[in-house]
Amino acid sequence: MEMSGKVAVITGGTSGIGRSTAEKLLERGATVLVLGRSRERGAEMEQLGNCHFYPCDMACPEEIAETCDAILRDYPEIDILVNNAGMSIDGTVETLSLEEWNQIFAVNVTSVYLMSKYLIPAIRKRGGGRIINIASTAGTVGAPGLDAYASTKGAVIQLTRSMAADYAAEGILVNAVCPGGTLTPLMCGIEANGSLDDFASLFPIKRLAQPEEIAAMIVFLASDAASFMAGSTVLVDGGFTCI
Repeated sequence: MEMSGKVAVITGGTSGIGRSTAEKLLERGATVLVLGRSRERGAEMEQLGNCHFYPCDMACPEEIAETCDAILRDYPEIDILVNNAGMSIDGTVETLSLEEWNQIFAVNVTSVYLMSKYLIPAIRKRGGGRIINIASTAGTVGAPGLDAYASTKGAVIQLTRSMAADYAAEGILVNAVCPGGTLTPLMCGIEANGSLDDFASLFPIKRLAQPEEIAAMIVFLASDAASFMAGSTVLVDGGFTCI
């Protein structure tokens, strides 16, 4: 899966699944543009090779617009967009504030819409390309206590299907990846005191994923090997949703 000459944009690209995806694409020869909030982690990413960091808060539509303008000045044509940035807030419809609800939708859904809106013309210039949206198993099954998060990930899956129907004829293939429990900073931040082991026991595979295992599927979908996939929801979940 050679990626030489390809230009890839990854939101939330400085840690977890996003960073692992960036590393794998760099190994295959791609130019990788990573977006994130941490300038320190962004500087670390730029030491990996042909990688360029663009600071951006994905909760802020104005910053997304400005960042995409900067990207398009530097790279008028894009091959791959990975909408990976995400956040989680625990709570039910009763306990979540409207501010929390709106914040998680801004990061997890609206940023996918805006990044796609601004960069699809650059993918079209290339004659086609790939968009991979990162959803979650929480978008396919109930997730008690994660009402907003699950709602956003269900929205991402449906947005992916609709985008695929809109753009597949142009060679812009849009798919979604649904990770199961993955050992990212987000996961480790919300689980503590041994509860990660309890969570892992719910998976038939009896462990949680490493970020690079999810990244491997993202890279496959970004490659020419996935040339007949559009609108797919790919579960990489250790069997979590099969029981």
